[in-house]
Amino acid sequence: MEWASSVAFVAWLLCLLFLVVGFLGIFLPIIPGLPLMALGVVIHKLLLPDVLSWWTVALFLVTAVLAYALDIAAAAFTAKLSGASKAGIFGALLGEVIGLFFALPGLILGPFIGAFLGEWLVSKQAFKQALRSGTGAALGLIASSLGQGLLGLFLIVVFLLDAFIF
Repeated sequence: MEWASSVAFVAWLLCLLFLVVGFLGIFLPIIPGLPLMALGVVIHKLLLPDVLSWWTVALFLVTAVLAYALDIAAAAFTAKLSGASKAGIFGALLGEVIGLFFALPGLILGPFIGAFLGEWLVSKQAFKQALRSGTGAALGLIASSLGQGLLGLFLIVVFLLDAFIF
């Protein structure tokens, strides 16, 4: 009986750790937020198969994959909405990837600088238009983070409901 309670303790501890660190990772650079939350739920399901439903596990996994894809597309989409050319959109995507290596300032400024430089240097747009495209890319990244934060809260509520009520 003691072995079962030890497994339960480890399952809950790991799941809680991954949920908390994952949620913080939504807003902190380099930490893959929603994928870590999904990993915590998978570990919990594998160690304690009778607590969570497979629907909850699937919801976490699908949300993590879709959020990752949407995160990459957000800066490019909002740059396009603000009038960016293909060079500006490519610059925003490239800036987002390069920005990963420069912590939080890089994550915010990367898409902005990438879109700005793509517009100004490659597409030869006016400074004002290049600035507008860069601003659009940065706003897209911020909107994506806020959206992922809401998704993270939703997933935590689903987890709690499934684990303790249903």
